[in-house]
Amino acid sequence: MDAIREAARDYFHQRRSAMDPRSSQPYTVRGPGDRLCTALVEELVTRGVDPAWIRVGRNATLPGAYRLGRWHLSVVKDGVPLGAITFKGLGGPALGNNYTNRISELTSVAFDVRREYASQELASLQPHLGLFFILEDSERANRPIQRSGEGYSAIGDGLSYKERLAEVFSQFKKDGLYDGICYVTSRADESATLQEPHSGMSITAFVGGFVEKVFHLAEVQGTTGVTSLTFGEMLARRSDIQDVLAGLTSTPAGLLAAESAVIRRRRTLIQELRALAMSEETNETIMHKALSGQHWIFGGQYIGVAARRDLMNLHQHDIPLISADRSLNIIELKGPEAPLVGRPRQNHLILSSAVNQAVGQCMNYLRTLDEMGAALGTLHRNDLNLDYDYRRARATVVIGYPERTAADLATREQVDQTIRTYNAHLSRIQVLTYADLLDTAERALAFEEDSRLGSEEA
Repeated sequence: MDAIREAARDYFHQRRSAMDPRSSQPYTVRGPGDRLCTALVEELVTRGVDPAWIRVGRNATLPGAYRLGRWHLSVVKDGVPLGAITFKGLGGPALGNNYTNRISELTSVAFDVRREYASQELASLQPHLGLFFILEDSERANRPIQRSGEGYSAIGDGLSYKERLAEVFSQFKKDGLYDGICYVTSRADESATLQEPHSGMSITAFVGGFVEKVFHLAEVQGTTGVTSLTFGEMLARRSDIQDVLAGLTSTPAGLLAAESAVIRRRRTLIQELRALAMSEETNETIMHKALSGQHWIFGGQYIGVAARRDLMNLHQHDIPLISADRSLNIIELKGPEAPLVGRPRQNHLILSSAVNQAVGQCMNYLRTLDEMGAALGTLHRNDLNLDYDYRRARATVVIGYPERTAADLATREQVDQTIRTYNAHLSRIQVLTYADLLDTAERALAFEEDSRLGSEEA
């Protein structure tokens, strides 16, 4: 939270410093600073929001027929929006005109989204809309505003802009336009301090409420089984929207924060998987569940997992990975407790029967793909819209953990040598231990982290 407070506190000073000191033109905040955006993304990730859900920049969009404004940050799970935040601010001498423009824009952009969720079936999926507003705390902002002579009263008549904004934002929440609002003020000098004029619109309450609602909506989405496809169908019944969410890109700062958070979370996952593989209670089923949705662990050459596990007759594959060239690599998972090596007649080490059975299982997978792949490829492409290349597929067996092998039988080095000798005689099948798999993934993360640090220093 401190990083968010510091970024908001320094925002107007940084904006003023970036301006030509000879210029007397009024200025307004046109978007979140990179520093503020980065701080908020990191706080969301720290609180458990999946970095893969976070969108920043021009494509942090929400459904809206009129597209009247922009959202600077959104959280989207499986194509379904869970929440969004817009950053706005106000500073400089021309507060009157800029105030009117800001309130009009904030009202219209929120209404546009609420309109799209007006149907009963979408009511429970309304995303949490958040507003983060920064006001420059100047003499003009604290001066009472004279009431206009139009004869109609307005919210905050007779109050200063600082007080009036608090009244307007309270009305925003009452009217259901925004679910959470953060309202802070800061001066544009180096000694500025951050103020929160309204206790119910603090940074702490804002971030906490946003995260809580995001997790609630994610749970609702999982319970109801809403997918990006069904969500789009719901919107289509409500309006004529053709493209709800555009291709996703990021601002450099937001992307940097999200990618760093991904690396941290993946390192944590690897540590958890190691502990799991070493546990005596862990079996194949538990490891399969833990690796579900984590295809990145197997290497960057894979772009995803096949849509079905029963691509071939009589077979169900554990993790059918898809390479960039659409070819298949079938991952066959066995338990980390499985024995890896044996020493018949106290001579050379050989791989265990468990390893040989797993390899034989993969041989049958590949034989079926070779014999039926061409016909099934056409069938899957025409009937299931699955465009995979089944020719010369490969397979990988992941089995055992060397540290669980009795020390008087074989060392880790001896186990690795025995598996390497065995793999040297295979063509399209590879045997890995869980230790091999996790070590390789950890090295890849370390390389990525080093590369990022190098680019930052440059």
